[in-house]
Amino acid sequence: MGDDGVGIHVLRRLKEKIPSRTDLEFKELGVGGIKLIEEILDYRTVFIIDSIESTTALGKINEFSPDQFKNTRHESTPHAMNFITALELYQKLEAARIPERIRIFTITIKPEFIFKETLTPTIQAAASHLTELLINEINKIHS
Repeated sequence: MGDDGVGIHVLRRLKEKIPSRTDLEFKELGVGGIKLIEEILDYRTVFIIDSIESTTALGKINEFSPDQFKNTRHESTPHAMNFITALELYQKLEAARIPERIRIFTITIKPEFIFKETLTPTIQAAASHLTELLINEINKIHS
C-alpha cells in the first residue's frame, strides 16, 4: 500500500481522534464508480479521502468537488464506470439519495509500486495536516 494508502491512514487517525457519535460514520473502502456511489447514498455530507499521483508537489493537499471531474466522464459498461459517470447516473435515477455535499480530498503522491505499510515522511506530514483540517471541518458541520 505505502503512500497510495494515505486515505486509509487519515481515516484511521480521524477515528482515533474524534469521539464516537451516532451522526458520524467512517468507512474504509477500496472501491470506485457505482460501488462508491452506492456506499455514499443517503448521507447528507460525504468526505472522500484518497491519494493522487504526480511526480511534482508531493504531499500537496487538494480539495475537489465532483463538478471538477466532469471532464473525466466516459461511457462504458456499468462494471467499469468511473466516479463522475456513476454519480451522474444516480443523480438521474435517485437524486433524493445523493449527498447534499461531496468533498473530495487528495494528497499528491509519487507513483510507486512498492508494497509497505508505512508512509514516507513527506506524505506522513501531509496526512497529519489533512487529519487536522478534516477534524476542523467536521466540527464546523456539527456545531
